[in-house]
Amino acid sequence: MRPGRFALIVGTSFVCACPFGLASAQSLPAARPEPARPLDDLRRVGARYQFDNVSDVDAFQDATLEYAERLPLGTVVVDVNGARRYGTNGTQLDVQAYPHLGRHSYVYLDFAASSSKEVFVPLRVSAEPYYNWANGWEMSAGAQYLQPAGSASNIYTYTGTLAKYFGNYWVSARPSYTPAQDNNSYAWGLTGRRYFADRYDYASLNFTRSVGIDPNATDPTMFVRAPKLGSYTVSVDRRQPIGRTRSRAAYGIGYQREEIAPARYRLHRTATFGLEWFIP
Repeated sequence: MRPGRFALIVGTSFVCACPFGLASAQSLPAARPEPARPLDDLRRVGARYQFDNVSDVDAFQDATLEYAERLPLGTVVVDVNGARRYGTNGTQLDVQAYPHLGRHSYVYLDFAASSSKEVFVPLRVSAEPYYNWANGWEMSAGAQYLQPAGSASNIYTYTGTLAKYFGNYWVSARPSYTPAQDNNSYAWGLTGRRYFADRYDYASLNFTRSVGIDPNATDPTMFVRAPKLGSYTVSVDRRQPIGRTRSRAAYGIGYQREEIAPARYRLHRTATFGLEWFIP
């Protein structure tokens, strides 16, 4: 899952997780009710826009065009992202895949590249196997390689997930560790989700905290942040089917306090809007 003027890109997210809202679509228990609306995740197209009101620089803007398809081996997602940060436009291509490893397991693969080094990290490669237990638990462990711009060293991050379903609720904890010669970096993420009519209809509350490099950031300056500097983010997002159509609205708000120097902070207030269409 951070965010002006406007530009078009291909990129992340997500930082993070599964093709239909973190791990939700792939790891739902068999007992979860079938969709009450004519939606299907075989194929999906979507568009999202995020406006980030930044306290000390011009607003950031991010836009994403997305196509997702469920193939026999697993889901593939292609994002074309565009962004404007620090007065510069940039683009990024992000390809994610979720091939099955077995009946209860799959692996998350991600490759993102950009020539706009002032706006996006030039290269990101991730691999993270997931396993779903029959009692609603989900676990993962993986690694991410980042190639920052300039003379900065390549970055290797090690991460994982521990998640559990409690009826219509899903709770996830996600730590990460980034070793470095001068000092190590750490990040933690917590997500709580409430499902409503079906797996396409939910609201999420997210909290993240990072010290040093933030491996989930979209702003490339956060990949060269000093080890003692930190940030935290709180956000709420909603995915909601629109009536009995094959579309779904996606919207949310967020707040981030980013430490850019000792006792100096940059505040981010974000709003996200999007639409998704499910293709029969």
